Amino acid sequence: MRRLDRLVGIAVGGLAYLGGLVILLAMAALTTVDVVLRQFGMAIPGSWEMVTFAMRWMIGLTLPYAFWAGQHVAVESFTEPLPDRARRACILLGSALGAVAMGIMAWRMWIRASQILAQGTRTSDLGMLVFYNWLPLILGCALSCLVLVFLVLRDGASVVTGREYESAAAKGGGH
Repeated sequence: MRRLDRLVGIAVGGLAYLGGLVILLAMAALTTVDVVLRQFGMAIPGSWEMVTFAMRWMIGLTLPYAFWAGQHVAVESFTEPLPDRARRACILLGSALGAVAMGIMAWRMWIRASQILAQGTRTSDLGMLVFYNWLPLILGCALSCLVLVFLVLRDGASVVTGREYESAAAKGGGH
């Protein structure tokens, strides 16, 4: 289990770095160049579409890591005063419900994206199929669902045995 935990951490961490660093830098560079060019009466055609497309990839690629590392929004004021096992059971329930929610979101977005693909709708500036704007979000939700299912399976034993699992993420301050 530790080896699988480490592999999941490396995979989602690598995607998060790709989404967070490379794409964010590309978005910043594109926006900066576009703003400077506007001072000279020029602009980069479709820059807004490119930046929002990159942002969708950034979100989609970093979302699974946020769940794996336990860096998503959490309300700890409810679980903090609970006994250790009850606290872990609440976290486990939250992960299970999160997996269901992410799975439903991925499924429903895929249905909508398929409808948009069938319509052939394109973006206004670049003429890119709008369907491609949906792919990173579908991927992010689907991968988040898989990560949360993994966490439920991994951490479920700790609720039953009463011993907390020491994951690679926990050592780094996450889940």
